[in-house]
Amino acid sequence: MIYRRQRQQYIFAIFLTVVAVVNILFYLILTRPSQTEYATLQEEIVQLETQVKKSEALFKRLSDNAAKLERFDGDKSALLMTHLVQRDEGYSEIQGKLNAILKKSGVKYTSIRYNLNTDLQAGLNPVSMVVPVEGNYVNVVSLIRELENSDTFFLISQINLERRAPQEQARPAAFNASSAAPAPGAVALSLSLETYFYQ
Repeated sequence: MIYRRQRQQYIFAIFLTVVAVVNILFYLILTRPSQTEYATLQEEIVQLETQVKKSEALFKRLSDNAAKLERFDGDKSALLMTHLVQRDEGYSEIQGKLNAILKKSGVKYTSIRYNLNTDLQAGLNPVSMVVPVEGNYVNVVSLIRELENSDTFFLISQINLERRAPQEQARPAAFNASSAAPAPGAVALSLSLETYFYQ
């Protein structure tokens, strides 16, 4: 009788163990896909948040560019009217401004050669000028500074420089080399300039 009861208890315990193992396996089988799907959803959420941040940054850049484009026409007109010359009165105005700069700097100059390029570049006509000038170093530096600071846009594209020796003066018979100081020579150069006319 005791043996039979123990046997029934063993069988019941084995049955309960089998049921528990089956339940655990069912739990794992049922919850594993959900856990995998949850992890996948979490990764997708992180990726979407990153994409949203990138989209917001792109939208901000596009908004800034759109605002700049709205101001473009006004800025272009202000630039043209402030720093460039209209083609109709171009040569006379450029010549007057250039002559005033040359006189102010104190250099000597001969004729100025102009060359208008009739091919439009971004809606502008390029004008090249060659200006041969002569003067001392201070005057030449002053000329270049005046051109750079001019309200009218002048681009110095090339400088051909030549140092000229001063005219030799008559020396006394007794020449003392230690007391002689060389006189500064004149600097002769040819400036190649460019500016633009707008229509």
